[in-house]
Amino acid sequence: MTNWQQQAEQYLIQGNYSKAASLYEQAIEAEPDVISYYWHLGLLFLLQGQETEAQTTWLLVMAEAESDQLESWTEELLQVLQREAERRQKLADYAVAWAIRQHMREICPTDLTNLLEIMALSIKLETFSGDDLTELGVIELLQTQPTVECNQQLLKEVLEQILEAEPLHPASLAFTEACLAYLPNPEFWFWPLLSACMKIGHTLKQPTIAAGFLERYRSLNLQNPQNIEILRHLATFYQDARNYDQGIETAKLCYSLSESLPDKISGINLVLRGIMNAGGYWQEVSAACQTLESLLVSLIKEQPANLSDVETLRLLTPFFP
Repeated sequence: MTNWQQQAEQYLIQGNYSKAASLYEQAIEAEPDVISYYWHLGLLFLLQGQETEAQTTWLLVMAEAESDQLESWTEELLQVLQREAERRQKLADYAVAWAIRQHMREICPTDLTNLLEIMALSIKLETFSGDDLTELGVIELLQTQPTVECNQQLLKEVLEQILEAEPLHPASLAFTEACLAYLPNPEFWFWPLLSACMKIGHTLKQPTIAAGFLERYRSLNLQNPQNIEILRHLATFYQDARNYDQGIETAKLCYSLSESLPDKISGINLVLRGIMNAGGYWQEVSAACQTLESLLVSLIKEQPANLSDVETLRLLTPFFP
């Protein structure tokens, strides 16, 4: 980096964009064939709010590119914008970072990482809407085959943020389903997704929507080790939504797959919860109560000392009124 470039960099850091731009304009006059100068000059115009001048600076150069130069020049421009966007994000200057990334999106609308960063910034700026998921084309891009390159950690973080910001928006469910299909290890998502579902189903009183999220997760891998936990919460959400037939069926499946005494007790409690709230299952209520009594007697005799906190809490928490 030459002395004048170092000075331009200092001006940029200090926020003196006009002086930095002047240095690049002088450099272009002296060396008009150095393409990178135009990328930096356009950025400095952008930072001064001169978006038309910025785009014109970039497009006039791109128009002169040969077919074999266009891809590399575009990549160089994106790198210049990316560095400044990342610098602004570290400074918590989210509005400017968002504006820069929007221009990156115009240049390369299928850059998934950039689109995820835009959504994360929108959430920080409190301007995010569930409609953005559709307007940005993120869901469609995630559904592309073969799958596009993706930063999985960033994807997970953005999903968690969206489920916190817009859990009830229809596009959030479609986005979640598209995200889940991206990961080779579904368990990576389980607890963050379950936490969001608990909020949706219990705090926001939308058990049908919460069940929809867990159904998408369960469809990925019916054999995964969290299956009992998924079934337990699915049964609860179905029953809370007054979808008693499905709630009872799911509770019975949860019970049938349970192996430990605490899980069996939890499962039969869920069955009782469903059939007592549904009504009309009085013969089954009697049989389920006998099963529960037998399981509780076995638990008392066994007196397990290695119960987890979750298992203990579940045993002490009533499942039905």
